[in-house]
Amino acid sequence: MSMSVTSEVSQRPRPLTGLRVGLITALVLSLLFGAMIAITFSMQNEVIAHDRDNQMGAISQAITAALDQAGRFALTQAETTARQAAVARALAAGDRAALSELAGGTYAYLKTQGVPVFGFHAADMTYLLRLHLPDKFGDDLTKIRPMVLAANKTGRSQVGLEIGIAGTFVRGIAVVRDGDRFVGTVETGLNLEPILEQVKALTNADIAVVLSQSLADLPPRGASQNGAGEAFGDLMALASTDTQLFNGLLRDGAIRLTRTRDVSAHQLQGGSAAVLVQPLIDFSGRMIGNIAAVKTFPAHGAALQRTRTELIAAAMIGAVLAFVAFSVLARMIAMRGRS
Repeated sequence: MSMSVTSEVSQRPRPLTGLRVGLITALVLSLLFGAMIAITFSMQNEVIAHDRDNQMGAISQAITAALDQAGRFALTQAETTARQAAVARALAAGDRAALSELAGGTYAYLKTQGVPVFGFHAADMTYLLRLHLPDKFGDDLTKIRPMVLAANKTGRSQVGLEIGIAGTFVRGIAVVRDGDRFVGTVETGLNLEPILEQVKALTNADIAVVLSQSLADLPPRGASQNGAGEAFGDLMALASTDTQLFNGLLRDGAIRLTRTRDVSAHQLQGGSAAVLVQPLIDFSGRMIGNIAAVKTFPAHGAALQRTRTELIAAAMIGAVLAFVAFSVLARMIAMRGRS
């Protein structure tokens, strides 16, 4: 009888020791903490991505607004000059001296506002007077100035980006009429670099105008032409706030030709960054390249790393405390059971 009782006792499962209870509990809590941390990390990534996309979207709008504003300014100056009857008569007569006298004061003011191009085109599509280059005139614009050609053909003003011999400018071209007779056009052109610097000052992002040689009908080359820099395949940075930065991104393939707005994460030496690429449209509505913007987010990386380190540390401390607490509790319960 005693042997039977002893056998039954020996076959009963032994109660979990305090150590085993603590380990199991700590393991379960660690798994729960890990799942919670993974969910938290995922939510953090979504918040950061959302904030990044919002900021890059605002930069995109700022770039578009700055280019539109520059175009309106250029066209306004050209239209104001074109509406003067004396200018129309002088342009109709091909009187360069009279045009220079009439528009000289206007151009002197515009130069102080950062306007480098101001001139008059005759009705036969020759450049009658460049106030910015008065000794250069008479050249045929038929094949090299699509904006002037469009203004002549349609009889309507043109505004936007155009690639010319001297470079790519934001131009405004106004039609000049002497009564009902078309007598030519007048243009105002703004450099891209000051516009990009203005956007950079507003957004703290570096901006570049990237041309596609094929879309812009440029001859393939590696040397600079039309004010453009070094070519990387089909693309080149025409103007930028940081030539070295964008040349590096083009070389690495971080900037690729796209027909829609695209925002992607990128790692720079300054930390976490985002690269925005959106279509670059000329005056006619034709895509000729991309506008690219880069902004670093050092706070994102630092804050994320700090928060994640704190969460992991808290989870480890919680697991250790749970192990200790449940080990002691299990041991106390076992001792009471034996007593």
